[in-house]
Order: sequence, then C-alpha cells, then structure tokens
Amino acid sequence: MTKAFDEAYADYLAALAKLDTTHDIAEKNRLFRQLTEQLSELETRIKQHDFIWQGYPEEELDPD
Repeated sequence: MTKAFDEAYADYLAALAKLDTTHDIAEKNRLFRQLTEQLSELETRIKQHDFIWQGYPEEELDPD
C-alpha cells in the first residue's frame, strides 16, 4: 500500500499491544475506542485502494 498506511497500521498494532498490557479499565475503554476508530480508518483506506486499482488490468499493475 503506502508508507502512510504502514505507519497507521503500526500505530494500530502498538495500541492493540498496549490494550493487552494495561489493567486500568478507563485506559482500556479509551484504547478500545481509539482502536475502533483506527480500524475503521484502515478499512476505509483498503477499500479506497482496492477501488482505485479495480480499473487496471493485472498485467499493468506495478508490484512495487
């Protein structure tokens, strides 16, 4: 995808790891809301990327 997507996904994974290690309920709730929002944004980016590339024949796509 893109560097921005990779960075957003890395942020999501970091928040997910933090959710797993925290014991404070208020912090867990905050992280869960943050993760839900981040996951929605990542899903939107993936859908937009797939939509953009649907119009191109596979042999025209650059694998990089």
